[in-house]
Amino acid sequence: MKGIYTIIVQNGSEGYTAFGRLGRTRLLRGYYLYTGSALGASSTSLERRLQRHRARSKRKRWHVDFLTSRPSCGVAGAVYLVSNKRLECNANESISKEFKLLPVLPGVGASDCNCGGHLLGPELHLSKIVLLNRLVNIYCRLALRDPSSRHVGQIDCASSHLFWNASRKILMRPWFFV
Repeated sequence: MKGIYTIIVQNGSEGYTAFGRLGRTRLLRGYYLYTGSALGASSTSLERRLQRHRARSKRKRWHVDFLTSRPSCGVAGAVYLVSNKRLECNANESISKEFKLLPVLPGVGASDCNCGGHLLGPELHLSKIVLLNRLVNIYCRLALRDPSSRHVGQIDCASSHLFWNASRKILMRPWFFV
């Protein structure tokens, strides 16, 4: 499938992280939201991109890999929209406004666009469930404006038996059909 997604990354301890050539920044404990797109086939599909973000051991290819490969970080959930359009900047802008979050470092996750950055955070006050529900609402609003959108889905990684099978392949379940 092709589309856009936002992953919720939970950081369990404070510390500094380098984001390649963009520099390093201090990360507080809390939730970070990364929005990206997966508009290709096979290895760049939505399913494979979400699998990659969840993997701990990987070659650091994208800025978000520097966060998701930290021992204190883990992907706690995700929301996705199946679509053929590049809507991640729209989603990121809506998320930034809704949660009043800023990019952790200018340019992180936004090397192919003019956004300030696609890694936002930290969110310190809301639970993961509230974050997921509010992200689903944002994605549903995006889907209603895009006639090519097929559905919005939600993944709660704590309910891994529902969304990931034994071979760690993602089982994507639609939450909302357009």
